[in-house]
Amino acid sequence: MSNRVFYYDALRAISIIGIVFCHVGIFFLSQGVNNPYLPVTAFFDCFREFSIPIFVMLSGALLINRRESLTKFFKKRLSRLLIPFFFWVLIYIAYSVVFIDHGFNLKNAVDIFFGTSGTLGVLFWFIWMIVICYLGIFAINKIIEYGSKNWQNFDKKFILALIILSVIYIALSEFGLFDPYSSKPLYFISFMTYIVIGYFIANNDYLGDKLSSKVVVVLALIASIALYSYYVFGFVVPQSLLNNHFAYKSYFNLLILALSVSVFVFFKYLSKTKYLEAIEQNNLGSALTLISKYSYGIYLCHYVVIFSLKRNFTRFFLDMNFIISIPFMVICSLVISLVILWALDKIPVLNKFSGIN
Repeated sequence: MSNRVFYYDALRAISIIGIVFCHVGIFFLSQGVNNPYLPVTAFFDCFREFSIPIFVMLSGALLINRRESLTKFFKKRLSRLLIPFFFWVLIYIAYSVVFIDHGFNLKNAVDIFFGTSGTLGVLFWFIWMIVICYLGIFAINKIIEYGSKNWQNFDKKFILALIILSVIYIALSEFGLFDPYSSKPLYFISFMTYIVIGYFIANNDYLGDKLSSKVVVVLALIASIALYSYYVFGFVVPQSLLNNHFAYKSYFNLLILALSVSVFVFFKYLSKTKYLEAIEQNNLGSALTLISKYSYGIYLCHYVVIFSLKRNFTRFFLDMNFIISIPFMVICSLVISLVILWALDKIPVLNKFSGIN
């Protein structure tokens, strides 16, 4: 019997789709901000603003407050994370050698491995961030394990303290009193804020104790739409036009935090109604579960798929109305990625590289 939580699957699927939309959107944004399609492109590109935080929040929801040995924790987590990663790094390096650099470039290969901006492997920064966060999660779990032996309700009090510190940290970042981007290690560690917030939302029901699930769903939906609309059309588009380059906010920003929390809360409480249960039983639910299962593999391989589509079909996509071409390119990227991963999953030895969850 499966122990999957469907609203986690829905969130994970929507998040990976949002990340693909972002990376497709970047291609269209390369045409410049002074074009009539900027609002459309910005609308799709900004899906990343809640997609990355939600991915991280799900890690917190699933992994915090688990009692595992250091060996078991890292053998189980890091093997799932790093084995597919190393395989796809080699694919990206080989692709770069054949189609971009037309020869082996050691510096470029190292940059791809570490997810350096401006390289084909730019997306791999996320993997190193997750590795750092796993270290943080293990440390939190050990503190909870020790504290719970000596103090009653230590886990709840400790997590609540971390939540307060996380919100303060993000507020300090927003108001320019602290810079999470001053170094890569600090930037990666900063995502621990979303780790603890994800655990807190998933494992506490303060809203449900005071309001019905349907009311929370409606309020969270309204908040998500309002915050996202304001962010895209009240900040990104006007600021991009004003500065003549694409403008966006940091992940460590109160608006982005509120947006990510609203989306997470919406799906959590939707799962307590008959509506998400109905979706789980139909074709849409099956599609979301499939995408969720392959979400890590999709993350690893989709960027090279998008790059190939751009390289071979640039004019085809750019000559269409962006309202059509961006979603169409996203669908193409997702389908091709899923086919590649499905094929890998069916081949002995290679199936360990599919990243299936």
